[in-house]
Amino acid sequence: MNDTPRQLLFAATLACLLAPGPTAAAFNSQSKTKQGARKPSVNEARQRREAREWVAALREAAELARGFDDLYESADAQARAADLLWPHDEATARAVLRRVWESVTAPNAETKVEGFGISDDPEQDRRETLAAARRHVLAAAIKHDARLGEAFMQELARILEAGEGGAGGRQRERLSGGGGERLSLAYRLLGEGDPKRAAEAFAPLVESAARPGLLINFISSLRASAPREADALYLRLLARSRTSPATDANDVLSLSAPVVSPGFTVFLDEHGTPSFGRVGGSVLDGRPGHTALAPEVRRAFYEAAAAVLLRPAPGEAAEASGAQFFAIGRLLPFFEREAPQYAAQLHARQNALAASLAPARRDALSASMGVQDLAAKNPVDPIAAEVAAVKAAPDPAERDFIRLRAVLTASRRSLWERARTLAAEVESADAQRDARLVLALHQVLGTSASFDDEKEDSVERAAEFARAADVPPEVRAAGLGQAAELMARLGARPRADALFAEAAGYAGQAARDDGRRVTALALVSLSAARAGSPRLWELLPALARAADETEDLNYGALSFWFTVGPEKRPMEFAVPDSPFQLTDVFAAAAPLDAARTLAEARSLSDEVLRARALLAAARAGLEKPSGAPRQAAR
Repeated sequence: MNDTPRQLLFAATLACLLAPGPTAAAFNSQSKTKQGARKPSVNEARQRREAREWVAALREAAELARGFDDLYESADAQARAADLLWPHDEATARAVLRRVWESVTAPNAETKVEGFGISDDPEQDRRETLAAARRHVLAAAIKHDARLGEAFMQELARILEAGEGGAGGRQRERLSGGGGERLSLAYRLLGEGDPKRAAEAFAPLVESAARPGLLINFISSLRASAPREADALYLRLLARSRTSPATDANDVLSLSAPVVSPGFTVFLDEHGTPSFGRVGGSVLDGRPGHTALAPEVRRAFYEAAAAVLLRPAPGEAAEASGAQFFAIGRLLPFFEREAPQYAAQLHARQNALAASLAPARRDALSASMGVQDLAAKNPVDPIAAEVAAVKAAPDPAERDFIRLRAVLTASRRSLWERARTLAAEVESADAQRDARLVLALHQVLGTSASFDDEKEDSVERAAEFARAADVPPEVRAAGLGQAAELMARLGARPRADALFAEAAGYAGQAARDDGRRVTALALVSLSAARAGSPRLWELLPALARAADETEDLNYGALSFWFTVGPEKRPMEFAVPDSPFQLTDVFAAAAPLDAARTLAEARSLSDEVLRARALLAAARAGLEKPSGAPRQAAR
């Protein structure tokens, strides 16, 4: 009998009821799938939207830079844009790098750069500027694609060696043009915190004919952040040096630095006189990196050094004999301690060399063998020389000039009491006025450092000092901006807001045509951005207008310049001591509000400055930690 529809429905329902239900694991899996497909939060959506805005700004900056008149500025901006763009749009970044590389390696490319103005020879100046532009592109390429960077490097080496007539690579006293560029690139990558890429860029130099002394400093510097890579390069350099007939005693001295005197080297100059210097250490923070070498690395050095020092000096020339005598004498105590199997032979070799040297020459070399450091035994007083010179000065005018110079030195180092004492000792009224100005300028612009972590009443005193100080309005504006920033850190937001408004008023009083107004507004804007103040969005438009009104911003570098001293001996100085960049303001504002920051960057009329502002903002925006606080709109 055929089943009726009702029977079929009953059977299906029964089967469902009797079938096993989903397990807990399956249920959890389904729940997780649903959670994974959830809609992004408002914060996540905003972050994605801003990331798209930053990437669009990078493309915009790269395209804008193509039209720059100065090839250096064009290459620099495009390389920076490609570097930042690569993780988000590799295809476009790669195309940008290839395009700009063609422009910086094109025939007569040096005629399209304006030059840095660092050389009296205009042609040499343009060549050095073009070399810097090429390094920007090389660094960006090798950072993201080692093969692409190496292809660019090989092409550049061919171009440079053709210009040298092919002879540069055969001169041991210097690197070829391509070798020099490779070494510069390696240092740049190391300085940017990429030791792996730096080591890869440097590696081909180890097999070149360059003197070890030209290479050992980089290897020693690399050890501070990448000891394994540095030691591998050092071993390769030792192996090459040991078998090369060109290796001499001076090369051994250079190679000895990582083993016997990390951070310190000695060599014989062209006159055969011992010279000393610092070597290695970290290019990232300026402190020497003295991690211990592995026993096998130290053993390789002593084997290579013995092989070179025990063979006859070329022609037994007096210079070569003196160098071998000095090198053996300097290294012999270390051989006796760590490689005694070579000590007897080295002793005998040293005695033979000593007999061939004039006594005066032998004694002079022996006296310098044990030098191991250049450090001063006692701390150096930064103004001791000026204080001593004051006492020896023949007339009051000279004494005042030296005191004024000492006040400037003490003020730069925040030695306020000494600066005040020296200023009070100045004899003429004009010089004393200059000394007080120097001191006041540095004190007002040092408000943030002098009153950090203080209480609200102390910061109020700092603001009052900035108001009362005998300084121009632009400097007063910067001091009040720093006081406002400190107020904001203490949580006194309304008071900070009032101080920012007051600072902006003083900045508006500064002269327009010499960059003082734009510098003052930039300093106050930086303080407002660091404080997260809504006043920033009033300051940024004013800053952009001031930048447009200033004819020469010196590529965006800002500082206040002052001249003191007698008319015939003017003393010019800048505050802050280290100029900052206009683009620093846009980088500080970027994490707070992407749209507003980009709008103000795009409002800059100067195309080079606009591209730089877009790049600085995009970098800061893309590097902003997730969940970083945003600026509350006013």
